[in-house]
Amino acid sequence: MKRMTALVFLIFAASCGSRPMDTDESGLIREESDITAFARASQLYFRGNLSRARDGFNAIIYRYPDSVLGEDAALAARRIDQDLGSTRQVDSGRAPSRGVEIAVVGLPVNSARISSISSALRASGWTSWPVQDAGAPDITMVLFPDGLAPEAEVAGDSLHAWLTSPSSIPVQPGGQMMDAIVPGHTGLVVIIGGDAVVSPRAPSN
Repeated sequence: MKRMTALVFLIFAASCGSRPMDTDESGLIREESDITAFARASQLYFRGNLSRARDGFNAIIYRYPDSVLGEDAALAARRIDQDLGSTRQVDSGRAPSRGVEIAVVGLPVNSARISSISSALRASGWTSWPVQDAGAPDITMVLFPDGLAPEAEVAGDSLHAWLTSPSSIPVQPGGQMMDAIVPGHTGLVVIIGGDAVVSPRAPSN
């Protein structure tokens, strides 16, 4: 119910609040906070701009890590991915390559988990390194750029095997979120949150 009522609340606030939300020339709400960012992404979704809406919801998770709308934004991004069918795309029928570089990112408090997963990836043939970021979202997921969906699926399957929690790990296009987390990185980004519990069966190098 919490997730389903978030957008209703925003529409009500926009229409009944004493201070209307500012809009740009196209009528989209300007991003000034997590609430206006969520409202803008929602507008894009209802206008049919699914890719831009997904990027908007993903950006909320990184820019506003303490937002109460973070969980709703992550859910919205996953549902848009399902609509787009992007997480199961096949790139010219090629086999996934483990030559893709993977940045394993997380909050400093999760450093042990980050190091364990980065080590497990290297032991499995990937090129990987840990990145501690005080502004990283505290949720476990796999982000990929255009063209690397097959590799992201393989990495996601590995995480499922190495983590006893969480039970579901989103694998989704990174868009602007990847650029904000690891600028210039062209490979995969694995975000390790406090919800991650590493299994003793995870390999190490």
